[in-house]
Amino acid sequence: MAPMAPRRIAFLGGNGHCAARLAEARRHLPPGVALLDVPYPGFEGRPRSGDFAAFLDAVGAHLGEAAPDLVYAMGIGGLLALCLRARGELLEIPLLFQAPILWGLEKRLMPKVMRLGLARFALTRLFATRSFQRRFVAKYFTHPPAPETVAAFFDGYTRCSAASDLFAWLDPALLRALEGDLEPAALNGIGIWWGGKDRVVTLQELAWTRDALGLGRRWPERVFPEWGHYPMIDDPENWAEELVRALAAPGSV
Repeated sequence: MAPMAPRRIAFLGGNGHCAARLAEARRHLPPGVALLDVPYPGFEGRPRSGDFAAFLDAVGAHLGEAAPDLVYAMGIGGLLALCLRARGELLEIPLLFQAPILWGLEKRLMPKVMRLGLARFALTRLFATRSFQRRFVAKYFTHPPAPETVAAFFDGYTRCSAASDLFAWLDPALLRALEGDLEPAALNGIGIWWGGKDRVVTLQELAWTRDALGLGRRWPERVFPEWGHYPMIDDPENWAEELVRALAAPGSV
């Protein structure tokens, strides 16, 4: 009898994502489960895309080749997944959003400020400073990561030439287009995870999104009281365990 093909989880990261964020969690996955890091153009030193359509083309092509059983999307990865759904992609694949950044893009102050060119440049420089890194780690991680993980985490931001592109592309005009392009079926098969100690994005994000999309029903939602915004780094073993459970029962969270 031929061995069973591995079950695949495709990971859509947030802005500044790097593969090192998943390295420790991947070690806790059982045989037969593959966690695939979707490589974004302009991240980790890769060439940038000329426009958002080309960016989505590259992401969609990689997902098509990977043929995942589940797509896990955190941060802006959730909005990218909805953009692909609006194009008719990923419609049959369950989506699991963790602290997604969605319609809050036009509500919160930081995204508005970051659409200014100088502010986007300043953010990249800020992430490279040691004092900012120490404050960021103390505020947004529930457990201090290993020094090499911290170095890789911030290197992901400083090497992300597409960060400024995404702040420019993911704007209110895109949200208005999605409101018209997302068919009701494209909003099915989506579950939500959130960390009870997440200090990056609050659950208000979901209220804004449901209002904008006219969702008459809630997406299944699960809050993990001890998680922050980066559970795959803070507690990789527990995160991997929950990921395997979600893969076994993709219709629930």
